[in-house]
Amino acid sequence: MKLLSNFAPNRLSRLRRGSIGPSGSPLAQKARSSLPGGFSFVEAIFTIAIIGIMSSIVVASISRVASDANRAVARNLQVSIQSALTQYVIDQTTNSTTGRLRSLEAVRAEYNDSGLETMHRFNLLIPRPASGSTPASPGYLDQTTVDHILEYSTGQTQKLRSAALDNLGEWLELPDWETGGEPTVIFKRP
Repeated sequence: MKLLSNFAPNRLSRLRRGSIGPSGSPLAQKARSSLPGGFSFVEAIFTIAIIGIMSSIVVASISRVASDANRAVARNLQVSIQSALTQYVIDQTTNSTTGRLRSLEAVRAEYNDSGLETMHRFNLLIPRPASGSTPASPGYLDQTTVDHILEYSTGQTQKLRSAALDNLGEWLELPDWETGGEPTVIFKRP
């Protein structure tokens, strides 16, 4: 305490407030007040770079989600058409009017002879009303799916298209039914 008593009272009060010393000198106070606030240029550049990297990651993941959703819809469409083809084969092996069984080879030959184009084979799966001597066909696909495919496949003979397939740049084809196999639905890309 004796050491502090040598200070003048106003100097002692300034010491308690922290205004004496290297940071408390008038020169240090002037230098501190002249410094601008906020980020330095380098800090701002780093911040902008980090925000840019993070936003590119978010955009990439969002675009992958849309592509994955289109792929899932396209796969479901492929499965639906494949299921319809399987049901068509089952129904064609049994003649409902006569009750006679048809060979798988006869059904395969009829399927392959229905036209070389995918659209002709797809027409075997579409519901049709009776006309003349042709009995009504209940079809193997629901009308909404058929309408959607026909809307996007207008003017196409070898490609079955839909909105999801168009977004992916792909289409479906119904190739020839190979001996010993089953009719298939395949994805195609340009």
